[in-house]
Amino acid sequence: MMLRRYHDRPDADEQPDGPPPPSGDDNGNGPDDTKRPARSASKADWVAYAVALGAEQDQAERLTRDQLAEQYGSEG
Repeated sequence: MMLRRYHDRPDADEQPDGPPPPSGDDNGNGPDDTKRPARSASKADWVAYAVALGAEQDQAERLTRDQLAEQYGSEG
């Protein structure tokens, strides 16, 4: 005898909650092996790195290079 299980199915346009984006590794790499810039790198490099980690472009651009390095450059 075969039993059927009835479950609510999500609508096709609903996106299920997935795992969080990768946070990087201990070698200074971000998601997809994005290299963490040197602390002395340009602000543009830090903005690009922050955006790769999930920051909004306009919010990252409002921060100074040092603020970006402090927020996104801490090791481990």
